[in-house]
Amino acid sequence: MKIGVISDTHDQCENILKAVKLLNQEKVELVIHCGDWISPFTLKFYKNLKSPIKGVFGNNDGDRFYHLKYVENLKLDITFKERVLNLILGKRKILAYHGDYGKVTEELISSGKYDAIFHGHTHISVNKIFGKTLSLNPGTFMPFTDNQIKGASFAIYESRTNSAKLIKL
Repeated sequence: MKIGVISDTHDQCENILKAVKLLNQEKVELVIHCGDWISPFTLKFYKNLKSPIKGVFGNNDGDRFYHLKYVENLKLDITFKERVLNLILGKRKILAYHGDYGKVTEELISSGKYDAIFHGHTHISVNKIFGKTLSLNPGTFMPFTDNQIKGASFAIYESRTNSAKLIKL
């Protein structure tokens, strides 16, 4: 299964639209958002996405009620979990959360209980295997950052191979 992984979109409407176009071109079957959506109004920029979104809230997402209302009012295919999203996709056990507790992220990765951990928060892209676990931080949609790939990015994860590629916006 091909999955788009995004995080820390931080109201970057232009990059949301670019990502939606690229995610549709890649024919992803699902998008995982690792939090820090920020303002609920940005949800409307996902309306042309051809796959559902499952996401968590990050440390900067204060208007949770309005996020839920926007999804309902606009009839968007977006579901939210408060902080942690556990998924089994194919034979892969995946956990997604915002990543704002670095020690927790390290413990989750080193536990060996998951095939992949999707996380964000740092705005720094990570795509590394530790033991049998893929640590995937897709970076941020912010145009200025210390991200390893210098700028806005997201990832495409392939559950069949438990691997990902980073994509610059």
